[in-house]
Amino acid sequence: MSEKQAEIESSFTQNSETDGRGKHPNSQANLTPFEKGVSGNPSGRPFKYVNLAKALSRVGKMPPYDFDFAPPDLRIAVLHKIWHRASEGSIQHIKILAELGCLDEAD
Repeated sequence: MSEKQAEIESSFTQNSETDGRGKHPNSQANLTPFEKGVSGNPSGRPFKYVNLAKALSRVGKMPPYDFDFAPPDLRIAVLHKIWHRASEGSIQHIKILAELGCLDEAD
């Protein structure tokens, strides 16, 4: 091992032994703690399928779709089919609607 490598290794182990993970002053210089009772993420965990939930909620308020005719829009037909299968008792489709919050009462 060269002198330069030994010097680098000794300075690295010295810093990690004395400061510890996240304890170095440069690591904590820009951190400010939150006030008590204040969350760091006020809007909470982001909801993944917001647009799908909104579309399914709109379709759930519409009258039933007649599947004998060609759909004007395939996306709308798929959303209607999810509601239709859920209304027939399909547990998978009911779970989809429940997890997205489409079965919650409107405000």
